[in-house]
Parts: sequence; structure tokens; C-alpha cells
Amino acid sequence: MKLRIIHTTEYRYASPVSGNSNELRLTPVESRWQQVPFFLLRILPSTRLRRFQDFYGNTITYFEIEEPHTQLIIEATSSINTKDRYAEGEPNPVPVHALNGADVDGRLQPFLQPSGPVEIAPEIWRAAVDVRSDHDDVFALAKGLMDYVYRTCTYAAGVTNVHTTTTQFFEGRSGVCQDFSHLLLALCRSLLLPARYVSGYVYDAKRKDIRGAHASHAWVEVWVPGSGWHGLDPTNNCLTHEHYVVVAIGRDYEDIAPVKGSFWGGGEREMLVSVHIEERV
Repeated sequence: MKLRIIHTTEYRYASPVSGNSNELRLTPVESRWQQVPFFLLRILPSTRLRRFQDFYGNTITYFEIEEPHTQLIIEATSSINTKDRYAEGEPNPVPVHALNGADVDGRLQPFLQPSGPVEIAPEIWRAAVDVRSDHDDVFALAKGLMDYVYRTCTYAAGVTNVHTTTTQFFEGRSGVCQDFSHLLLALCRSLLLPARYVSGYVYDAKRKDIRGAHASHAWVEVWVPGSGWHGLDPTNNCLTHEHYVVVAIGRDYEDIAPVKGSFWGGGEREMLVSVHIEERV
């Protein structure tokens, strides 16, 4: 599938600010299932951009704006070619006991531990164990945990925020894709199933079928011995496919925030975000 994406973030400041420095994680990932023939980042006021990779391989763009300003616009335009990760089927069955020893692999360690908002409370561990009793295969277990999150939680905007922990979310069971993904991470990690947070976009051709399709989206990838990482979207209870675009990966939202920064100045600040996705021919 060929997609064109325009992600715009605009900040408006009530009084002039200066020393505005930011890290951006807005550059889509290149992989076997995703190519990025075009990417353009536009910043206003204009400034010098620096790029480097973080610990997880995400491309970070860093910039500073020293002069006073009352508006900041960050516009990322991408052309993406995607393939369905599951076009040839799901990974071969692997017994759950094959996960034993995953915690000694340094590459997987970050995705096995509690991190930031991903807390493994006793009640979350018990829920995971209950689901585990019905599955002997690693990927079937991951899908079972995803289904549990989808069935027991309600999608509702404005109930949580970026600092909401899995413990807090598990009490009310209402939130958005970020909360659904954090909870699935906690369930997986409590069973020593390596799982990582993914941020990106999902294209909804009918504009009504996929929850979270009108902004940045979040989902989870789990590690299956012998076949690598596989995507699951607990918000929509489905496996990821060619409509999904990966931008960044990490342990949780704190690792992959699209825009993270600071500035000097006081007064009110307003942030406006828009994401436009269209299919290219």
C-alpha cells in the first residue's frame, strides 16, 4: 500500500518564548515491510536541524530556536510503501516454555521489565496468568492477552493522560490507544513475553472502522522465538497490516513521544495537532 501522511503540530504562545529546544520522533522506520521514499520536515521559525539515532534505533531530529517567537509549527510529510507482515500467515507455533531464558538476552531485557507508566500490579499479573492457562503457544497467548484488553476496556477520550499508569487505567478500564497498549505491555511482560510499544499511524479508508485512525496511533509488538517481532493492536483487537505505519518503538510512550522539549517564557500555551493520511496510486 502507498500512503501519504502529513502530521502537523502547532504551538501558540500567549507571550514570546525563546530558547525553544525539541526532540522529534516523527521519521517513519525503514524495514522489510515499510519503505520511506520521501520524508520532509518543516520547522517554522526556520532553524538548523540535527539528526541522530536513539538506543532503540529511532531517528531523532533535534533543533533549537533562540530568538523570541509566539508560534512554532512542526510539519512532517511522508510517502510510505507498506506490506502486510502477515501476508504469508502467522508465525509458526512455539510453546510458551520457549520463552524461558528470554530475560538473559540483552536485546530483550528492556521489553521485559516494568517501565514508566507500565506497572505490573498484582491484579494485572493475576489477569495475565488467567489468560495464560488457556494457551500453550506464544503467539496465541499474545492474541489472547490482546483480546482480554479489548473485551474488558472501554475506548474513551479525555479520561486519561500521558502520565496515566497501567495500575490507574486497570482500575477504571477507560482510556485511549496509549492506555490499551500500556496495559497489553504489562500483561505480556508479567509472563516474561517480550513486548514493546509502537507509535505511528493507521489508515482507515472508510474513516469509521478503526479507532485511533484520526491522529497518531499506538500498538504493541511481541517477540516470538524464531520469527522476531509481530504487531498487535489491542485498541481494535487485530493484527497490524499494510494500513499501519511504524514511526518509533520503545518501552512505553515516554520513549517515543513525537515532540519533547522545553522553552523559556511564561504565559499560556496552546497545542494543535492534525494528521492527514491518504492512499496514493
